[in-house]
Parts: sequence; C-alpha cells; structure tokens
Amino acid sequence: MSKKKILYIANGNSIHDVKWMSYFSAQTEHYHCFLLVDSLNPLSQETIERLAKLHIEVLDPINPISLSHPIRTLRAILYYKRLIRNIRPDLVHVLFATPHALWLNFSKTPSIITMRGSDILLVIPELLNKKGLKKLYFSFLFRQFKKAFEKAQVVTGTSYPQLEKARTLFSRTTLKLIRTGVDVEKIDQLDHPAVIPDALKNTPFVFSPRFMAPIYNIEFQIETLALLDASILQSYTFVFIRGKQYNETYYQRQLKRLAELKDSIHLNYLVIDYLEQDEMWMLLKKAALCMMTPISDGTPNSALEAMSAKCPLILSNLNYDKDLFENTCIQLNTFDVNEFKESIELALRNYDPSLLAVAYDSVKTLGNRSVEMKKLGEIYASIN
Repeated sequence: MSKKKILYIANGNSIHDVKWMSYFSAQTEHYHCFLLVDSLNPLSQETIERLAKLHIEVLDPINPISLSHPIRTLRAILYYKRLIRNIRPDLVHVLFATPHALWLNFSKTPSIITMRGSDILLVIPELLNKKGLKKLYFSFLFRQFKKAFEKAQVVTGTSYPQLEKARTLFSRTTLKLIRTGVDVEKIDQLDHPAVIPDALKNTPFVFSPRFMAPIYNIEFQIETLALLDASILQSYTFVFIRGKQYNETYYQRQLKRLAELKDSIHLNYLVIDYLEQDEMWMLLKKAALCMMTPISDGTPNSALEAMSAKCPLILSNLNYDKDLFENTCIQLNTFDVNEFKESIELALRNYDPSLLAVAYDSVKTLGNRSVEMKKLGEIYASIN
C-alpha cells in the first residue's frame, strides 16, 4: 500500500498546527507530510530541523495572494501550481482558513479546510462589512473564499459556532466537528517541577496562558487586577506570556500598565517570553487559577489543557461549546471588570471542586487529541 501524500498549508510556528500534522507524520508507513508556509510567517532553521525530526518536509515558503502586488501574486500562483505537479499530493489540508484557503482555487487536488476560530468568526464575515471603495475589493475576496469553501471536499471546525457560521455564510452542508484536542493522560501524569521558573516555585500564582495580543484581551485582565482585594494581591503572583510573535506596541502598553500597578498597588507579576509544552502544562498543574478572556475564540486548547491539569478556570462570555464547557468552569456573563473581579476572588477563595471533576471527565471524552485525530484519519481515508 502506497503512502498517502498530504500537503499541509499551515503555520509551522503554531503549536496547534504542529499537533495536527505530527499525529500523521509520525505514521511514516502510511503518510508523507509536506508543509507549505506563508512567507510572512517564515520558519527559523531550528524550527525546520525540529519539523524534519517529526517527519514533516518543509517546502520553500509562498508569497501571499495580494491584488496590490499582481506580479508577485502571479509568481506565487505559478509556484503553487508547480508544487502540486511535482509533489502530486493526494490531499491538500488548510489548517487555518484565512488566508490559506484561497490557494485551493488554483488546483484540482482534493482538499480539506479546517476552521479554528477567528478565521471564520471574525475575519471572513468582516469582509462583508467594508464601505466605500474598499467594498469592491473585499467583496471580491469574500467570493474567492466562498469558492474555496465550496470546492473543499470536507470543512472541519473546532467548535459548533464555527460550523454554524460556515453554514450561514456559504450554505455549506458537509461540515465536521474535529477539535484539536490535548494529550489528556500525558498532562495528568506529568511531574516535572524543575521546568517551573524559580520565581514561581514557592509562590501561589494565577496564570493567563494566552499570548499578549489584542484578541486575547489582556488589557481587560490587567485592569481587573487593579480592583482586586489587597489580601489577594499580597498572596498571588500574576503570570502572563508574551508569545513568539507579538504586537510590539500592544505588548509595551501592557508592560507599562503592569509596572504602574506594581508601583501603585504592589502588584506581583511575571511576564514570560514563551513556554515549551511541558513548561505550559506544569504551570497549569501548579496554578491556583487559569484565566482567559478572548474577544473571539474556537475551542481553546489552553482551556482543555487547564481542565486536563485539574486547574480552576475562568472563561469569557463567548459562545463556547456547551458539551465541553458547561458546568466545568466559571464563565463570565459580560466583559465587565467588576464581574471579573468577583469571579477571580470567588475562584481563589472557594472554587467548587465538583467543577474540576466534571471538567476532567469532559475533556477526556470530548477534547482528547488521539480521539479527535482518529476522526480526521477516517476523513483522510474516505477522500480518494
């Protein structure tokens, strides 16, 4: 039996993208996996070598499609067509719809689009809301995405709202729920305290695991900290992650505000540049509370990891899948700092232990990486 060749169009710097790809690339007897990345998100030599060890073959990056750069775009299209001819993949799998789904319009190879959250919930719908001269351009772009979604054999999403949005925007009927999932058992069994930063080893802390980016609404968290009871401020350190790719202006603004709060209310905080997988999991296992307040989201892996680590969790007031998140955590009703303040204080003083048990059972059943990737494998097998 010959290997199935899969061309992934994805972000090789994304932990989540690598999780999807590596599950199949590890099965070297069944799959040959290629990765095509956007030139705007280039990979370091170190990352390319790490992906090679995972049996993921990284191709030369492709320039993005842009009507304002027609010559460059034409060359990129020709490059993509040449890749398809040379590799002859059995399947092209786009791991984030925007902008990568557009490439599906330039080949007849069977394809899958995976939606992950802001791509289908924010970026594509926003194309229909432009005014003036830009409206023509963005309407054209929307039609190109619509064409790609209609062309794909299967469209998957990581949450029910994503599926519903695709159904509404594109009248798409062949939709599958496949969550990224997390390694529940590995997280539960992990015991590697040496990776915890020295500043946190003997200190209770509250953990914000999403990167310092506007979509994750970190400023809302920081402004809420300013209202917390003094006893909590004295007892806990508040931990944030900058992330590898970040908005410098936004990041510096948050750092400035944190420094102001350190001076005015003696806030104890720590900002970590980046965490490897084991480090992230250990912080979740040791944190007194995990908080995440994005303005748009799919099924957040960070939340699933917190549930696997049996860490108390606060989520924002988004339309998260009820089968996973109902009765498993504290979910806000608004983006009101006073409500968030009260929720943090409640969680740190009297978090309902039954939520932790329900959360673990829920993620083990509905957010387990091996279960979800087996579903995807069945889809791969069904596409000829």
